[in-house]
Amino acid sequence: MNAITRAVILVVVLQIATGVLLMTVYSPSTTTAWASVHYIQTRVPAGWFIRGLHHFASDFLIVLFVVHVAQRVVRAAYRDANARVWWATLAGAGLALALSLTGHLLPWDQEGYWGTHVRTNILARTPIVGPALAKLLVGGTEMGNLTLTRFYTLHVLILPAGLTWLTLRFLGVPTARPSPAPSPWKEEVPVGSCPSEREGEARTENLSARTLFPATVLLVIVLWAWVAHAIGASLLDAPADPASADYPARPEWHTRFLFQWLKAFEGPRAEVVGAIMIPGIVVAALLAFPFLRHVLSERSERRVVRFFAGLLAIGVIVLTGASYFADRNPSDAAVANAQLKQAQGEALGSSEQAVLRARQFKQQRVAAARMAARAFEIATQKGVPPEGPLRLLAEDAATAGPKLFAAHCAPCHRYNGHDGLSSVPQEPATSSDLAGFGTREWIRGLLENPMADRYFGRMRTPEGEPAHTRMSRFVEERLAGADDATRPALLADFDAAAEFLAAESGRTAPPVVLDRGREVFMAVCNECHTYDGRRTGTTHAPEMRGYGSGAWIELMIAEPDHETRYRSTGRERARMPSFKDRLSESQRRLIAEWLHGSVQ
Repeated sequence: MNAITRAVILVVVLQIATGVLLMTVYSPSTTTAWASVHYIQTRVPAGWFIRGLHHFASDFLIVLFVVHVAQRVVRAAYRDANARVWWATLAGAGLALALSLTGHLLPWDQEGYWGTHVRTNILARTPIVGPALAKLLVGGTEMGNLTLTRFYTLHVLILPAGLTWLTLRFLGVPTARPSPAPSPWKEEVPVGSCPSEREGEARTENLSARTLFPATVLLVIVLWAWVAHAIGASLLDAPADPASADYPARPEWHTRFLFQWLKAFEGPRAEVVGAIMIPGIVVAALLAFPFLRHVLSERSERRVVRFFAGLLAIGVIVLTGASYFADRNPSDAAVANAQLKQAQGEALGSSEQAVLRARQFKQQRVAAARMAARAFEIATQKGVPPEGPLRLLAEDAATAGPKLFAAHCAPCHRYNGHDGLSSVPQEPATSSDLAGFGTREWIRGLLENPMADRYFGRMRTPEGEPAHTRMSRFVEERLAGADDATRPALLADFDAAAEFLAAESGRTAPPVVLDRGREVFMAVCNECHTYDGRRTGTTHAPEMRGYGSGAWIELMIAEPDHETRYRSTGRERARMPSFKDRLSESQRRLIAEWLHGSVQ
């Protein structure tokens, strides 16, 4: 039994041992799976370590089988008596891959859910048997409890049993080698040694190699699990949400090559050719290696096998590298150039489209990572309710707020230039950018340049004229009337007023600044804007008491035409539609809390 086989057996044993331990806590249902994995990671003593060993041992098992296959190709250990072992090795590699893919779904998180969703959809497109196989695997037409139960059964019972039997039955069989012809000459024995001594030394060296390699593999797995935990990698994405179809899914590292390969096959039929037929031909060719000796000479056979295997290995490496390269974060200059051409209505080339896709993917991955971290954090703080982790996220402003903003507010507004979920809508914004709304910086910019695109610059009346121009004219007049001597004092007044209004949103400022800001507001701004329902002038502008707070924003969302906001009459009346009947009170509150709390 060589070193690689010993390492395979060791990793299989490790997988079984850690898997049994995880089974004592894991609960396979859509409402409890994520919570149970989170419990393993955070509450079970050394649970993170056990799960880390199980996770990374799965990856190493695939690597070891690939190395085992490559070793047999190099040694031509697929002929005659070795044929059954060759087929068992290929089957073992397939089972190791299947174990990884089925285990990927068990945490019932976003990454596992959407990766499995893509794979089962491809399987369903396979001619004749595809729909039936996909339905059998999924347990119906939609992924749910039955899917999780069937994948769990495959992962903990059927696949491990098959892999264990193959490993013990075939992989431990020594490679058959032709016996060397006996030499007519006696071997010369060096002085001071004898054949038995040299044979003993050789056996000791082989035993050391066979022991050292498996031990090294085990050590690397242990270190990898420890390092992953040390750098904060929980190996757990946000809870699976079937409604979030924009999740930036990518396959695991060992199938990235297939993901890149499928980009060349567009359409359902072409995808079947790329994902099912051609890979099936490749597998059939590998299985046929033992039969080549019947049609080719020994020398030609070895050349064909090595050429085919080498070409396959190069293809996998190149496609995997290309997949990761395509997802790299492009430079800001390249993105800006592509966005400029897109804004000007010019046709984008393939490279420019790839740049925009890569940037959008990176933004979505950042948003997904942020959501995963948030889910992990609030589950640790509050626990997961009986209804499942999605209920926990649905009541969390940091998670639900941007989703609701993207669905209901982003058609007009932006948040740092995007829709709140890192995607940029194709239609241009028609209202203000609300990132940092109510902060000192946001208000300060508004006071000095109200007609900037970030504020009122994009707003239009039904006639197409600029909206909310009164404040702009007021600011322009004051700036135009200030000379070099008075301008610093005017800008200082802007600063003080911004600090005062930012404090109204629940943000604090030094008392002296607040006192000065209150004086400026009451002397200047209160002519139009009410404060506690009072103003000094006749022009009506929104109430500034509590401006930018969660309650202020919530009322603005519900009734922008409210008497304390922009009203429904007047020259600069409310242009924003009411969401009182479109969103529930809870949904409005979540958006308001997110806008108030997620200052960037």
